[in-house]
Amino acid sequence: MNLDYIVEMAKAAPLPARSHAAKEALQRYLLTQLQDDALLVDVAFIGGTALRLLHQLPRYSEDLDFIWKNAGAEANLDKWSKTLIRALRKLGVTSHVSAKRMEKDNAKVRKRFFVVHLLAESPAFRPFAERGLQISFEIDLDPPAHTEGETRTLTIAGNQVTVPSLALPSLLAGKLHILLTRRDREKGRDWFDYAWYRRNGVLPSVPQLGSAIAQTADGPEARYWMSYLRERTKTVNWQQVREDVKPFLEDPAAANGLNEVAISNFTPYPDFAALIAELRELKGAHPLLASANPVIADIEAAAMEGDEAAIDCRDVLEEINK
Repeated sequence: MNLDYIVEMAKAAPLPARSHAAKEALQRYLLTQLQDDALLVDVAFIGGTALRLLHQLPRYSEDLDFIWKNAGAEANLDKWSKTLIRALRKLGVTSHVSAKRMEKDNAKVRKRFFVVHLLAESPAFRPFAERGLQISFEIDLDPPAHTEGETRTLTIAGNQVTVPSLALPSLLAGKLHILLTRRDREKGRDWFDYAWYRRNGVLPSVPQLGSAIAQTADGPEARYWMSYLRERTKTVNWQQVREDVKPFLEDPAAANGLNEVAISNFTPYPDFAALIAELRELKGAHPLLASANPVIADIEAAAMEGDEAAIDCRDVLEEINK
C-alpha cells in the first residue's frame, strides 16, 4: 500500500466527496500499520468511523475513536505516535504528529483520554485536500463498564486487518450517551447514526449506557432512554442537523429524512408491562411520580395510539393518583 492507494481512492469518489474518500483511505492505511505494530490489541474501535469501516455506514467520518482495554499496559500509548510517524514517512508525505494526555473537567468521575493529532501533507493531495489530511485519534482511558466486544476483519488493499471493536448494542449506547447528555453542540452526524442503528433494528446496551451517564451527568435514567430521547427531539434545530450532516453523506438527500417525527417513529416505547408491575408494587413511591417525566408523556402517547399495555399503564397511574 502506497500513496497511489490514497490518491486512487479519492479519484474514484464523486468530486464533492474526494477529500473524505482520501481521508478514509488514509484511515484504513493507518489501521494496517497499528495492527502490524500490535497496537490494536489494547483497544476497541468505536464511534462513527468504526460504523463506517466495519458496518458500511453510508456517511464519511473524520476521526478514529477507541476505548482502552488494558489498564496494565498504558505505557504502550507512547508507541502510537512513533508508529503513526513511521507510517506517514513510509507513504512519503510530510507529517506533523502531536500527542497528549488530557482529562475532561466536566465529568463526574475521572475521565482521561489519550489524543493524537496528525496532519499529512503532499503535493498529491492538493487537488482534493489543499491543506492536507487531518485525522485525530482519541482513546478513552476510563471507559464505561459493561461494554461488549467483538472482532471484525477488514480487507484493505488486499491485506487482512483484524480490528477489535464493540458490538452494535454497545456502539449505540455510546451514541445515545452523546445525544442524551451533550447539549453544547448539535451534530447531525449523531442523529443520522442513531437513525441508522434503528433502521437496522439495534437496541442499546442499557447497563453500559447507565455506566456512561453516571460518569458524566446526573441523569437521565438509562432504561428510559427512549422517552428522554423523544423529549430531546422537540428542542432540536432539525434544519441545522440536516445541513450539518449533508457534506458527509454518500447521498446528501438522505439527510432530508432527519426530523422530529421520523426520529420519534424510530424510537421504541418503554416496557409498559414491566412498568405496570413496578407501579403496582411501589404505588405513589415510584420515582416516576416524583416530578414531571417524559415517560408519562410516552404512556399517554402510546395509549392514544391504542397500545393495550400503555392503556393499562395509564389506568394504573390514574388509580394511584386518585
